[in-house]
Amino acid sequence: MSFLTLRIKLILIFIFSQLIFAANAPYSYSYTPKFVYQNQVFPVTILVKHYNPKDPPHFEYDIIAPLQPIDLKPTKLINKNEAFFTFYFKADTQEKNLVIPQLSIWNLSYTYILHPKKIAVKNLDDKIGDNFSGIIASNLRINDVKINPYDSSNSIVTLRLEASEANLEDISLPNVADDGIENIKRDGARVTEKYYFIIPSNKKSIDITYYNLIKNKIDTKTIDLKSKNNYIDPTELNPKDLSFEKIKKYLFIGLIVIFLLLLIFTKDILYLIVTILLIALATYIYYPKGSICIQEGASLYILPTSNSEISQQIDNQIETKVIKKYKNFTKIEYKNKISGWIKDEDICKN
Repeated sequence: MSFLTLRIKLILIFIFSQLIFAANAPYSYSYTPKFVYQNQVFPVTILVKHYNPKDPPHFEYDIIAPLQPIDLKPTKLINKNEAFFTFYFKADTQEKNLVIPQLSIWNLSYTYILHPKKIAVKNLDDKIGDNFSGIIASNLRINDVKINPYDSSNSIVTLRLEASEANLEDISLPNVADDGIENIKRDGARVTEKYYFIIPSNKKSIDITYYNLIKNKIDTKTIDLKSKNNYIDPTELNPKDLSFEKIKKYLFIGLIVIFLLLLIFTKDILYLIVTILLIALATYIYYPKGSICIQEGASLYILPTSNSEISQQIDNQIETKVIKKYKNFTKIEYKNKISGWIKDEDICKN
């Protein structure tokens, strides 16, 4: 037997043995995408053979790798004696490829390494238009729409969004004056958030255009901004407290008028003293209190209630005019003559 023939046989034996070992390996990739789009959130699934719930596997990605899973705790699906563990990553890169980092897996029986895996990254520029919201998702739902007056010509719209395998944190609608997100939460593939934006009050509808990964094309959700079901009467956010505040103000005015009339008709100095005291008290309560310092990052609320919508965040520490006080809220004037309520806890301490 020639040396060349022996060498070929050894190589074939090695390849065959590796294939047998891979087929019987306790851990392997069950799913990785062939390619992803820039900013896409995507799954990577690990198959665990002969899964033993009393001795579950532990996973650790290479911590120095540029790409890391969004959540270090994977979602788990058990099918008889097999288990599927899914991690979610985000293709937050401008490069043409990304690399799933090396994964160490171990339990009492095995220690195993899944080597890095390269995935191509594509750009969506040729598939999207000017109205693209930035969202890439398997599906998108709008669970709630609320519309409140913002100023004399604009409304603030708040949406509660839900999606699967989505980058909801990247949403930004074109042609809105200002927007922002709050309370973004991830649970495996499911992600929810509250998204708000300011839009002219005469706008009848607005579209959220996103890339649907199931349909492999642009999809559009249209929101009817004129539906009565979407509006909130601001007094309904906390009607009891706000109504009492109005009653108290009208009571002050009524008492002042009554004692002024009594003073005019009786000339009694007692009525003069009471009238002066009432005017002074009303002035103290309702007259603007000068200016205060507001901390950076404070939330500006539409109404002075715990369940009010937030119109925007204070981007820098500011000193601004105080319009009025209500319980633990202070109404202030912000940029471009926008007014709103901040919690007293967000007033500068010094």
